[in-house]
Amino acid sequence: MFKQAAVLAMTGVALLVGCGGMEPRMENEEIISNLIEAGYPAKDIQVINEAVFVGGDTRVTLQASREMLQAPPGSAEHYRTTNVVGPSVTKICLNPSDSFNEHPKLKLGLNMAIENYNALGLRFTFERGPTTGCSANIDMVTTTEDHSWTFFPALGLPHGTIYMTVLLANYELDINEHTITHEIGHAIGLRHTDYYNSAISCPSGYNEGDMGVGAILIPGSPEAAVWDGSVMNACPNFGSTGEFTQADEAALKALYGPSELPNCSNVDLTVFRGQTGAQGRCTCSPGASGTVWGTNLYTDDSNICTAAVHAGVISTSGGTVVVEIQPGQSTYVGTTRNGVTTNSYGAWAGSFRLIGAQVPQTPPICSSFNFLSYRGQNGTQIRCNCPTASLGAAIWGTDLYTDDSDVCTASVHAGVIASSGGQVTVTIQPAQGGYAGTTRNGVTSYSYGYWAGSISLSP
Repeated sequence: MFKQAAVLAMTGVALLVGCGGMEPRMENEEIISNLIEAGYPAKDIQVINEAVFVGGDTRVTLQASREMLQAPPGSAEHYRTTNVVGPSVTKICLNPSDSFNEHPKLKLGLNMAIENYNALGLRFTFERGPTTGCSANIDMVTTTEDHSWTFFPALGLPHGTIYMTVLLANYELDINEHTITHEIGHAIGLRHTDYYNSAISCPSGYNEGDMGVGAILIPGSPEAAVWDGSVMNACPNFGSTGEFTQADEAALKALYGPSELPNCSNVDLTVFRGQTGAQGRCTCSPGASGTVWGTNLYTDDSNICTAAVHAGVISTSGGTVVVEIQPGQSTYVGTTRNGVTTNSYGAWAGSFRLIGAQVPQTPPICSSFNFLSYRGQNGTQIRCNCPTASLGAAIWGTDLYTDDSDVCTASVHAGVIASSGGQVTVTIQPAQGGYAGTTRNGVTSYSYGYWAGSISLSP
């Protein structure tokens, strides 16, 4: 029912190889040839619906099969795969389809799987989409097939799609969590822990490929698999909890644990302006001090460590912090918290916030977004804040507004907030042939004809 799994994975550097419009049969022949040359036994390779699979649940693309043949000079192995997530990936967004979200256990299981991975403090984080600041995306979709599957990573990126069988609705939530966690593991390059004898976890099994050529043991992980000893075993069982075992955690941290983190005092956040949602980690030495402007959202020239103490993320003893890039704001309010007093300031071109802060995080001001730039990303939702709403600002439409309308004024018109302000969720919508103007809640909107992008508003 699963497919690949493991605490055994591959390492290396992705090689850019172009290809152009190869006929499917010829493409599959090359993939199969590459897999066999790379050491996969022929009995482990299947062609299903014109797609090539190994291990029962991992689809192999032409690019991924070519990367498997890129061995470094002097390698003692027959091959060393390059199918891992590259260092440029810091935030992986998991984007469920509408059909995926229609299944409550899949929907909740995805949240639990994300928590599993993020609890490990890897060098990249996972977040449920739609959201911003993603350096890699994985679409979570459903299939009516009797199993779930995904692909190997390629070009330093996790594969962009995971297919989850709708038959998981017949199983407990823990099995849904387990399966999603498992398939995410494949998408980032993990193999089945019991790849050499899947009968360890399955009713029957076989060797997916010799360890010397088909998989590289992650340092610090056990060489021998055991029943229910890993979320990456080839098959789950009715007692599977969906949680990582100690061996899983050790392997993932060895493969994707954070490299030596920079000291926050050496990080210049201003160079990341425009990369809203991007996250990074750095360390704060004990007793670090410096000037800070703002509360919850800080100017990007503020001292990160002092801001982190103010936000309640760390104490004056220091520690590791996660910084998220945010857009500039029109104003910053100074407050006193946790023994730190910050300054107020006017408009500034860039901001940041601290992830995991013990105080509520105010989202960015709505006016800091250019919603026209989101055209085509229909369904994407952006949370933002209206400190106040100018009832005289121009808006066009009713319920659906042109994407150049003033968001805060439109939110009052839609009844989402009062004129005193508040937080709103902006949903990107497609173009409309016309927009009708009305008067609501003391706000008059204009009529308009065709416009290339729209927004809707909700609390």
